[in-house]
Amino acid sequence: EEEEEEEEEMNDEEKNTANQPKLLKQKEKLTKSKRNKQKRHKALLTQLQHQKRLKSFHHQLAEVRKHAKDVQRAELLRLRRQTELSRLRDEKKQEPLGKNIWNQLAEKDPIRAPALPVALTEELEEHRGGTLRTVAPKGSLVTDRLESMAARNLIWKKKAEGRRIVQGKRRRKVMGEKGTEYLLL
Repeated sequence: EEEEEEEEEMNDEEKNTANQPKLLKQKEKLTKSKRNKQKRHKALLTQLQHQKRLKSFHHQLAEVRKHAKDVQRAELLRLRRQTELSRLRDEKKQEPLGKNIWNQLAEKDPIRAPALPVALTEELEEHRGGTLRTVAPKGSLVTDRLESMAARNLIWKKKAEGRRIVQGKRRRKVMGEKGTEYLLL
């Protein structure tokens, strides 16, 4: 009960203070020189803000010019690369298919590249006087023809892939057919 009475008294006090008007403190009247000084100070602050905004605007303008130059350089570089790539593509299209088969095979896989099917001068001398008719042929006519057709995109060249068989804890790799399979188009 005592607590309720205390709360009621506090509420009454708050109501009384709320009803009373607040006293406003009057500002002191400034002298003419102080008012002029405040005006000058305010004008100086606005001028400084204006200069600051102008400076940031000039900075942004310089940045825009810089970015525009960067964009132009990037465009020029992209255009040069594009023309170079198109020139290289055109050169590659102009090159006939099936040309330099042996060099291309040697570049792709130098270990398995076939030897050139040309008889050396030493081999010519070994075989009865050195005529080409007496020299034993090198390579295989079938594989040479297939490589030539694959280079001219007449057939697809497909490697046989091995498959893995898992047996218990041991794993071993079982290879399919060795060599290359050819698929007619």
